[in-house]
Order: sequence, then C-alpha cells, then structure tokens
Amino acid sequence: MEDIKVQTSRVIDVNDSQVIEKQALDDRLGDAHLNILPTKKIIVCLAALSLGLFASFADQTSITIALPAIAKDLRAETTINWAGTAALLANCVCQVLFGRLADIFGRKNILLFSLGTQAVADIGCAVSRTGVEFYIFRAIAGIGCGGTQSLTMVMLSDICTLKQRGKYQGILGAQVGLANALGPFIMAAFVEHTTWRDFYYMMIPLVISVMVTIYFLIDGKKNASQLNNVLSRKEKFKKIDYLGMFFSTASLTLLLIPISGGGSSYPWNSPLIIGMFVSGGLSFFVFIYIEWKLAELPMIPLRIFASPSLSLILGSNFLYGMAYYGFTYYLPYYLQIVRGLDSIHASIILLPLVLTQSIASIIGGTLISYFGHYKNIILMGYGLWTVSCGLLYIFNTQTNWGVIVVILLVMGVGVGWTFQPTMVAAQSQAKKSDRAIVISARNVLRSFGGSVGISIASMIVSNSLLREIRRESKNEGSILDGYLDYLKDHIYSRVDTSKLNHAQQVVVREMYMKAIKNYFYICLPLIAVCFISTIFVVDRGLQCIDEEPEQKNKDKESDIDTSSNSSRQ
Repeated sequence: MEDIKVQTSRVIDVNDSQVIEKQALDDRLGDAHLNILPTKKIIVCLAALSLGLFASFADQTSITIALPAIAKDLRAETTINWAGTAALLANCVCQVLFGRLADIFGRKNILLFSLGTQAVADIGCAVSRTGVEFYIFRAIAGIGCGGTQSLTMVMLSDICTLKQRGKYQGILGAQVGLANALGPFIMAAFVEHTTWRDFYYMMIPLVISVMVTIYFLIDGKKNASQLNNVLSRKEKFKKIDYLGMFFSTASLTLLLIPISGGGSSYPWNSPLIIGMFVSGGLSFFVFIYIEWKLAELPMIPLRIFASPSLSLILGSNFLYGMAYYGFTYYLPYYLQIVRGLDSIHASIILLPLVLTQSIASIIGGTLISYFGHYKNIILMGYGLWTVSCGLLYIFNTQTNWGVIVVILLVMGVGVGWTFQPTMVAAQSQAKKSDRAIVISARNVLRSFGGSVGISIASMIVSNSLLREIRRESKNEGSILDGYLDYLKDHIYSRVDTSKLNHAQQVVVREMYMKAIKNYFYICLPLIAVCFISTIFVVDRGLQCIDEEPEQKNKDKESDIDTSSNSSRQ
C-alpha cells in the first residue's frame, strides 16, 4: 500500500513538474518579446506598423465595392461570394496559428512573411482569368492580411504598457477606418476608369515598400537574442503544434464551406453538405482535445477561457464579426443594385461609416487611457451599434440619403468604440505573457464570425432572391421568364434593367431589397447580445491579471518611502 502511495506521489510530482515546465515555457516565450520603449520610439514603431495595417485592411475591404464588376469580368456571377468567404476563411485559419508562431519564431519575422504573402497574392489576383483562380489568390491574400493584422496588435502590446495601449490601439483603429474608407474608394476609381486589376498591381509596390520600412525602422535584434536563449532553432520547429494546425484548418474549412454553399450551390440535405458538417464538427472536437491534452505549446490554450469575463469578451467578438463583415459586404449591393449607384458614389456613401469609425476609435482609446477603464466605452459603443442596426429596418428602395448617412454615422461611432477597446479589455483579463495568444484568439473569433456572417448573409440573400424569383414567375405578365432566368444566373452582379419598363425595374429592385433586408434582420439580435453580455464583464482596469492594480502599487511605494524615512529618523 505504501509502495502504491509512493508511486502515485511520484506520478503526481512528474505531472506537476511537466505542467510547471510547460507554463514556464509559455511565460518565457511571452516575456522574451517584452520590450517597453520610450514614447518617441513607440511613435516610430507605431508609424511603421500603421502602414502595414493600412495595406492589409485596404486590400481586404476594397473588394466589396468591385464584386459586381469582378463577377462580370470573370464570368462568376453565381459564385463571386466565395471571393469574400475564401479570404476571411483563410484569414480566420491563419489567425489561429500566428499568435503562437510569433511567440516561437519572432514577431518581426512573421510580420514580414505575412506582408510578403499578401504581395504574392496581389500578383495572383491581378492576373486571374477565372473565378476559381481569383478565389484561391484571395484565400492566400487572407493569410497575409490576417498575419499582418494580428502581428501589428501583438507587436504594439510588446512595446507599451496596457494603460498606454488604449490610446495607441485607438490610433491603429483609426488606420483601420481610414483603410476601410480609402480602399473601396480607390478600387471604385479603378473600376470606373480602367480595370479592377490595376488596383492589385498598385498594391504590390505599396506592400513591398511597407516591408522595407518595417525591416529598417523596427529593431528586432534584442528580442531575437532573448528568444534564442529560450529555444534553439531546432527546438522551435519541434514545439509547433502540427496536429492542432491540421485539425483547426480542417474544422474551420469543412464547417464554413457548407454554410456558404448550402441551399444555393447544393441542397441542405445533400450527402456532400451533411458529410462536411459532420467531418467539420468531429475535426473541431479533435482539435479541442489536442489543445487540452496533447499539445505542448497549444495554438490556443483552453485555460484562457477559464475567465468568465474573457470568455464573454471573446464571444462578443465572434458575434460582432458576424454582424460587421456581413453588413459591410452587402451594403454595397444595396447601394449599387437596389439604389442604382455606380462604384464611386457607393464608396462615397460608405464614408460616414468608416471615417466616423476612425475618429471614434481615437477618441475611445484616449478616454480609456485617461480614465483607466474600458467597460463604459464598450457599452456605449454596443448601445449605439444596436440602435443603428434597428434603424436598418427602415431601409427600402427609396430611403432618403440623409437618413442613410445618419444611420451610418451612428453605426460608425458604435463600431469605433468596440473594435479596438475590446482588444484592450481582452488583454486585461489575461496574463501579460499570454498577450499574443489572447490577441490571436480574439482575432480568430472575430474573423471566424466574419466568415460565418458572410456565409450566412450569402445564404440568406441568394435563397431569398431565388424564392422571390419563383414567386414572381407565377405572376404572369409581370416579368418575362427569360429575364428571371437571367437573374438566377446573376445573383451577385449588378443586373442590367435597361430593357425593362419602369414598373418592371421597380419589381426587380424590390426583389433584391427583400433579399438583402432579410439579412439586415439578424444584425440587431447579434449586437444586442454583445451589449447584454458586456454588462456582466468585470472591468479590472488597465492591468493584466498577474499585475497588481495601480493604486496598490502606489500604496506600496508610499509605504516603502514612509518606512525608509522613519528608519532615517
């Protein structure tokens, strides 16, 4: 009996030592990148990182305004929704990987690799001749953009304190808004005056120049040296969670493809759709088990979800990703197909949303740094966003442009006060050494939400429009059957209504309006849930969970000063 106890205690000791060693490796990897810089150097790094962030978001959002033109050029009118889905799917998958890979191989190296991947993808997009080719290169671009977006946030967390981060995160958020404004605008100019391909030709030298700027302005030698002291080059490749990478990629891909194609490309009860859902679900549970039990350095450690507040923050990121990306993807369809605007004028209407988001992000970040708390800002952001989503219900074929602008202004403030502030909130609910993992988890859930959001939006819009076409085909004399067949083959294109009379044009626009509005209906409950869940988040202030509150630190310092003075007396 005593032998059994001794053996049991030894097993426990071995397991405890392995856990301690694993945690120590996590901490050492995270701490190896920590390098708090003075303000002047932070600004230099921030300028370089902002360029990369601008390039990635401009590339990501510009396509929304050009989808009808690209679909027509590539003869992919019924499948062009895969351009957005493929990019966000790849973005989502790579976000799982980049947080931990940046811990292992260094932030700067992974960032430069991501930008290089984006440049290669832009070359491919520019020369694509078929829809399939374009979707493949958009997926590669999603990998590059996802890495850049993730590493930009991670690198900022390495060089400044969490209290400073609110202000600087707001500046990066402003870059996101600026890119979301200028990207579609520049793309629209190319679509109207030359070709959409020239946009991607323009992006290539821009991304390369950003790479050169980051290479020379950001010094990573000190961090590289510290990282090499933790892991040798051979050990770095051994520590990669290869099984986790495989099953996370498989699960996300197998789940998102049927969500996007179900009901339109394939029936929901088809063996292919059912098989993908089952395989994707099983792969997801295998991934969870690997991260929980097998991986030495898991891509996303499940322990971070032990915090209820962090789980609520990450969950809300998934939901607002669904709402935001789906909305920004289909708002241009409303403007171009239902309201008849060209690409440039549609981009102008988008400006109140994205520019307000940019300004609100700076203001929100500054207020968070000043007051030392984030919860009230996030609540106000979700509150305004919820109101604006409710106002989407009044959209119709003749909504006053002033009303549309006001709704987008309100939404812009709401988005600006949630996107970057939730990043700061998430980091405050985790250990300092876990900042890269938390940022990665937050980004992957937001991107996954965006992928699901666009997939669901595509499903709702396409199925709703097909239902309207079937209903209209029973109405004899309204619209010719030949034109209804044309609509079926051009669901995602800017359809030609020049051969229809005024009454028939109104019917076609109403059909598209009903289809798009059916998606708008789900935005309100998604953001309302985000608002409600944030109420239950515990605002710990601007320090990580392994840091003492600032007031306690001040009290300790004053106690030390008092004791030292009394000892002198």
